[in-house]
Amino acid sequence: MALIDSLPARPLEPQELTSLNRSEAFELVVAVENDGPARGLLFATEAWVKGAAYDDESGWSVVETEELDEETARIDGLQSCESAVLSFQDADSEE
Repeated sequence: MALIDSLPARPLEPQELTSLNRSEAFELVVAVENDGPARGLLFATEAWVKGAAYDDESGWSVVETEELDEETARIDGLQSCESAVLSFQDADSEE
């Protein structure tokens, strides 16, 4: 997948997140974490929101995708994807 292939094989530093937000590929990119390297990311375009999570063993994975339409607003997609990223991270920390 091009989204995952474009990410480095490690969590993102805050300045890298800023660079992604400046790119024209996405309308919004935010970290799930409040500070430090980002291991959970939310990507949004006009058409979809994706939640991606980083795992030390397997690298980056898209853990949720929400298509945006009349029934699914961006905020709902962001919340759904954030929940999926947090669930993925919780499951990963239990192993």
